[in-house]
Amino acid sequence: MRFNKLALSLLGSLWTIPVFAEVTTFSPTDNVEATLVLDGPTLTVAVKRDARSESRTIDFQSENELHVKIDDFNFDGAKDFAVWQIDDGMGTYDFHRVFVYQPTTGTFQKLQPDCGDGFVNLRIESKRRALISTYWEMNVPKQCVTRFPKRRT
Repeated sequence: MRFNKLALSLLGSLWTIPVFAEVTTFSPTDNVEATLVLDGPTLTVAVKRDARSESRTIDFQSENELHVKIDDFNFDGAKDFAVWQIDDGMGTYDFHRVFVYQPTTGTFQKLQPDCGDGFVNLRIESKRRALISTYWEMNVPKQCVTRFPKRRT
C-alpha cells in the first residue's frame, strides 16, 4: 500500500513538469528505472528500484543549454549519465559532469577525473577502459586519462 502512494506521488510530480523540461528515462541495471528531468539549469534524478523510490535535485550554474548523455562511463555494465554543456565563453570546449550508478545504494555518484577539475572535451575509449579529457597546467592543455580496472566476475 505504501508503494502505491509513493508511486502515485511520483507520478503526480511528473505530471507537473513544465512543458519545456527534457525527460529521459533509462534502466541503469535490471529492475531499476531512472528518470532524469532537466528543466533549465536544474536536474531532478528519480531512481525506482524494488519497492523504493528516491529523488534528488542537482543545480547547475550555466548560461548555456544543458544536455544529457546516457552511457557506461565507468565500464561496470551499468548505465550512467552525464550532463554536458558548451562553455559559457567562446563555445570552444564542452564540459561534462559524469554521474555513475552505484548498485549497492541505488544512487548516482558524481565522478571526478584523475587530473584537472572536470571532464573537458570528454571522449570515451571502451577498449582502453578510460575516459579521456583535457585539463590545463600553466595555461598549457594536457590530456587526462581516467582509467577503470577490469572487474573480476
